[in-house]
Amino acid sequence: MKTMELVSPKILISFNPSTGEKLAEIVPDSSKDVSLKVKRADDAQDNWKNLRISQRLESIRRLHDILSRESERIANNLSVETGRPLQESLGAEILPTLRGLQFLCKSAPALLKPIRAGSHGMFAYAEPYGVVAVIGTWNYPLYLNIITICQALAAGNTVVWKPSELAIHSALEIEKLFELAGFPDGVVEIVYGDAEAGRLLTRADCDKYVFTGGVQSGRSILAELAKSGKPSVMELSGNDAFIVCMDAPLELAARSAVWGRVSNAGQSCIAPQRFYVVQSIYESFLNRLRVHLEALRLCELTPLRTEPARQRCHHLVREAVEHGARLLVGGEFDTQKPGFHYTPVLLADCNDSMSVMKEDLFAPVITVCPVMNEHEAVLKANSNPMGLGASVWTNDIVQGKKLASQLKVGMVSINDVLMDASHPEVSFGGVRSSGFGKLRGAQGIAEFVVRKVVAEHSVIGFRRHLFPYFPSAAELLKSAATIRGAGGWRSVPNLIRSAIAWQRQFSAFKKKTGENKP
Repeated sequence: MKTMELVSPKILISFNPSTGEKLAEIVPDSSKDVSLKVKRADDAQDNWKNLRISQRLESIRRLHDILSRESERIANNLSVETGRPLQESLGAEILPTLRGLQFLCKSAPALLKPIRAGSHGMFAYAEPYGVVAVIGTWNYPLYLNIITICQALAAGNTVVWKPSELAIHSALEIEKLFELAGFPDGVVEIVYGDAEAGRLLTRADCDKYVFTGGVQSGRSILAELAKSGKPSVMELSGNDAFIVCMDAPLELAARSAVWGRVSNAGQSCIAPQRFYVVQSIYESFLNRLRVHLEALRLCELTPLRTEPARQRCHHLVREAVEHGARLLVGGEFDTQKPGFHYTPVLLADCNDSMSVMKEDLFAPVITVCPVMNEHEAVLKANSNPMGLGASVWTNDIVQGKKLASQLKVGMVSINDVLMDASHPEVSFGGVRSSGFGKLRGAQGIAEFVVRKVVAEHSVIGFRRHLFPYFPSAAELLKSAATIRGAGGWRSVPNLIRSAIAWQRQFSAFKKKTGENKP
């Protein structure tokens, strides 16, 4: 059984990772197809951007209403392709998407208004880039794709979207949503295919790119975009630290750790992965984690998306045990049963030299490392090049904020996991190897416009202090600069003298050039 396989050079098939059931098949787009779809988006862009923003948002409102009305059916379809429980598809996909679309429709008009720039009749207008290419991900196929696409659309861009080849079934569902919402032809074009289709899209003539995925794929895309200098937003996953301080609320921290790591089988960029626990509470925290993990039932768990992902996870777990980690829970799977389930793992006594800690692992594996104190925990957390998110667990909010300020990440939560990073008004993005740019929230909308400054008029008029060239003008400017500093009043006499001299020379200049004549 395969989750996605290339059956022939012309067909991609998506399977249910829990049962092996075939869900959808698609013919990948050719180079010619990709070029044609980009051209259609480009041809549609002028008409789309010239609509009033209220008209663009009306299409997005219809999309919202259709999604709301069809939410149960769509959630079921998401669950069969991702293997996750219906509860997760509704709570982590449908509802966040609905909230995000509501926020967009409410806030976009104000966020896209012209901004007054200074007091001289200058305004910064929000201009769309043009055609935005969105190269999407599979782990949250609805939420992570639709919100990004719709923010770009609200700003007046058209979109060419390449969904993941691991989420074809969901992509076809989303395509129907856009059709039912009545978006004009060419406004949302969809490119189907695997990594090759993504490479074709990066070489196409789009105006901005948004990529969500792994670090290596992101760097390959950046290398291609560097040839043309195209701007981009890169969300390149994470390896989030989970710091448990000496005074942490242990029961809350343990329950949140388990949920954060087993939700969607750990296949989330923002899932906690490296757990640093102060030595004095280390064994107590391990015991709580063990209780929660052993209480889980297989029917509550999401399988891994592919068999190679399961094999890689198992290899890293066994390697960690060989290098001194204690396997307290899990680490087993049955190859005779359908699906790619992997029992959640609890590994104690891990260290940062282990691959299971160093690598971004999309799997339900909790790796716990003892530390002497919170300072050591921060040092270890920052030693990894990834910088998406982190969490700090302490009953001292002042200490929590201090530790948060020391972590080299884009997002930090105190006494919570960032798995609920779906607040529509909050921007999402990391630093360092986790990428750059922001998605969602006000900053996410701003990513899809260029602020064009337009000077409607100038109160200064012709800048006579810069031309023509007079010695007195240089003295006047020198006095104007020094008068702004400390003790500047001493420059006032020279300012007055140079102003009088400049006025005399300028009058002579106008007489000589005939500027005063009608």
